[in-house]
Amino acid sequence: MLTVVTAFTPIWIIGALGWLTGRFRVASGQFQQALTGFTFTIAMPAVLFTTLSRTPLSQIQPRPLLAFAISTVLVGLLALVTLRGKLPDRVIGAMSSAYVNAGNLGIPIGLYVLHDATFVVSVLIFQVLVMSPLIFLGLGVERSSLLAPLRMPIVVASVLGLAMSALGWRLPEPVMRPLDLLGGAAVPLALFALGMSLNGSAVAWRRVAPVVTLKLLVQPLIAFLAGRYLLHLEGHALFAAVLFAGLPTAQNTYVYAAEYGRPTELPRDTILVSSVLSLVTLSVIALLGGISGPLAPGGR
Repeated sequence: MLTVVTAFTPIWIIGALGWLTGRFRVASGQFQQALTGFTFTIAMPAVLFTTLSRTPLSQIQPRPLLAFAISTVLVGLLALVTLRGKLPDRVIGAMSSAYVNAGNLGIPIGLYVLHDATFVVSVLIFQVLVMSPLIFLGLGVERSSLLAPLRMPIVVASVLGLAMSALGWRLPEPVMRPLDLLGGAAVPLALFALGMSLNGSAVAWRRVAPVVTLKLLVQPLIAFLAGRYLLHLEGHALFAAVLFAGLPTAQNTYVYAAEYGRPTELPRDTILVSSVLSLVTLSVIALLGGISGPLAPGGR
């Protein structure tokens, strides 16, 4: 449990600072909107480009990634068909139930629990290049063309980063350094804006509970079943797929909803509740992974 709490500590501190800022009206709602806009259009593309351009494609782990991808797609589709509302709102619900916080939790969780953070690269690539365009397409169905997701800064930056990596090209350090600084702001700004949004609203448990259940229980279970019985994964590979499927909802979900003008209550509350409860569920997964059995990193 301690290692999981350690990974979550920066998230709670930054989110609390954002909540205090909104609670005592240190900044306005326009400031919050500016934060989410900057994060979506500038900071996130910067961090994705710099990360992917420096990542060898050989680090992609296809078989455990496939188990993770199956869990993501099945849970997302289940949420999409069971939730009510317009398609863009159901897309946000599906994203809340299946889009994991790999960016800032995946690395510390991978290091502390798996003693290896390379799988996070595979998850990031899948979520950004496969899931994000589909999400953007669903969110913009009322106003965009089919090619609109391919023009989103996040997708463009990710494709360029992967192309740089595949070709073995590197931008000069004086160019990369400013991008690193911009990208470094992505996670704290998203968390700060999320914290500001928590003021004045109670959690809508009837809407949030099914989504959090899908995220923290159903998704890792599907990852285990797909990995163990469909792909015949064992040991470290199976453990990685299940552990990452059990990560809480990404703060990107709130940013995407806000940027597209969709209701933010569901993603906001799901991020909050799943982040709290995942302290327990991730610890259980880590415990199961550390004992003899099909989830053990060095076992069957």
